[in-house]
Amino acid sequence: MNAPLKIITTVALQAVVEKLAPAFNAATGRNIVMVFAPPSATVELIRKGEEADIVVATPNGIDALTEESLVTEGSGRVICRMQMGLAVGPNEPKPAIASPEQFKLALLKAKSIIHADPSTGSPSAAHFLKVIQHLGIADEIARKTTMRSGVVAHAVAGGECAMAVQQLAELMLVPGVHVLGPFPDALQNYLPLAAAVHATSKAQADATVLIHLLAAPGAKPIIEQAGLLTA
Repeated sequence: MNAPLKIITTVALQAVVEKLAPAFNAATGRNIVMVFAPPSATVELIRKGEEADIVVATPNGIDALTEESLVTEGSGRVICRMQMGLAVGPNEPKPAIASPEQFKLALLKAKSIIHADPSTGSPSAAHFLKVIQHLGIADEIARKTTMRSGVVAHAVAGGECAMAVQQLAELMLVPGVHVLGPFPDALQNYLPLAAAVHATSKAQADATVLIHLLAAPGAKPIIEQAGLLTA
């Protein structure tokens, strides 16, 4: 039995990797182990010597790691784009959020809100703080907001908070919540993700197989079902 392939990735790709794992195993005889971190944190983990076979980060992050000879030159492929969304508990109101006006009202009416801690490097947290500042409601939202690391929708599923803000794909991983949908286009942050082979991987060929599966046209419906957009 071949050793598992280790991929450091954002949680947003979890469902996609899990769906492609059987095809990867059939092609290589390997299972997959995922370690989760925000894209910017992934780059720092690799710089600090974290071992892996595949690294998932933003295209700029992969370019930087390529220049530092930490990922294999030419191995990087853009996989998908993340988009942000809102989710509420099953017993909470389920407002429309398709327009900026509806989105703003939904935030103001929510009893409580949870989002990722920006100090963890979460791109969703950083963007949400910009959005509420842009909408002129930063103070009102801050007074009823909780922040923590990880997939925050678990707090909504457990009844701790009324509304969760995070990458749409991460919200969709949590049973027991109602996903309202993505941010309106005018307030959205489409963040691309790319994957590359770690320079020290002992399974370079098999890592390339998984990256090709992720980037292949056949992965499009899997990517979209997971709440992501194709590149």
